Amino acid sequence: MKVEINKERIDYLLALYRMSEESLLSILNKGRKREIQKDNIFCNVIDLSLLKKVDKIFDKGLEFYTDFSPLTTSKSNSILFRKSKFGIELNNESIRTIHRFETLKQTIDAYNKLSKLNIHPNITHYSIEDNPIEIARIARNYFYPGDIKDTKKFLVAMIHKCAEHNVFVFEYIENWNKKEKTNIDGFYLKPNMIVLKRHKHYKREIFTFAHELGHYMLGKEEVEQVDIANIDAENRQNVVEKWCNDFAYYFIMGEAAKKLEIISKVNADNDYYMDYISNISNQTHISKLAIFTRLYIDKKMTFNQYDIIKNNLIREYQERKEKESLQKEKRFGMSPKPILSPLFLKSMQYAYFKGIVNEMTFCKRLNIKPEKFEKILWQ
Repeated sequence: MKVEINKERIDYLLALYRMSEESLLSILNKGRKREIQKDNIFCNVIDLSLLKKVDKIFDKGLEFYTDFSPLTTSKSNSILFRKSKFGIELNNESIRTIHRFETLKQTIDAYNKLSKLNIHPNITHYSIEDNPIEIARIARNYFYPGDIKDTKKFLVAMIHKCAEHNVFVFEYIENWNKKEKTNIDGFYLKPNMIVLKRHKHYKREIFTFAHELGHYMLGKEEVEQVDIANIDAENRQNVVEKWCNDFAYYFIMGEAAKKLEIISKVNADNDYYMDYISNISNQTHISKLAIFTRLYIDKKMTFNQYDIIKNNLIREYQERKEKESLQKEKRFGMSPKPILSPLFLKSMQYAYFKGIVNEMTFCKRLNIKPEKFEKILWQ
């Protein structure tokens, strides 16, 4: 069966994914004896079975290719067109995820415009020249949720605090059996969107969140892996990333950062202050590794000492992960759900009450079952 398509839609996706025609053909021809040719793909009429293979790569839905309305590769359309380089070379699943959330945000913005719901960020942007410690203190007045011991509850509360100041925070979850996983931890997109990858240990996700909040305070977009321990002996870091790491550390630690001021040197003679640092980590929402990284940055330990501690902590983490894998998530149990941004919910509630979306669209966008419609609508 042949299908008429808008060939420009495939060209658009190639530009979005920074993929050549040859690269697309190479993916499609993997493991095939009879190779697909250019003329089979880059044409106005295509075999339906072949179109389905193309869409397995891009995951846009078949109706995307049969839509003849124009698309643009202008910088306003996507960060993937605005930025030529990211902190990491994005894999295809990362690009799919970025594009999915950009499309969602564009849809929400359209709903809000139609329903006359005014959601604009209301926090001043700062400069890389500003002291990240001072800006972290200012940001805590807006976004820090207070004394909450449980890490997940703290994360949820922080998402709610962001919603109070018109910042959308989305979370996505990758199940253990997913073939290709994103190679990023999070991203910030102008003017008011933060996206986080769910981590089993929430302290890492909280640090990523605070780091992306740093990008928001600077008004500088980025898509990245946030690995505070990715540091070398010369402590060479991108100036923006260093600023956001400093901001994230002091945002989370707050007054607890002063507890490290009593430490002048960390070494084997004082057992690396391990118990003391463990206690600080337990009382805050920051990992021991992040604290030791800060001690190294502040020149309170040598790189060799830091490297030993870092590798030990990473090994302990991997061992815990392996143990958890053995008891694994009940394979046939329900998949976990991302934390829902109250700002997203508010947008969908307004859209429904103004007649812009129906019940089915409301449930689909929020990924809820129809029987929960009434409860969520009035939440």
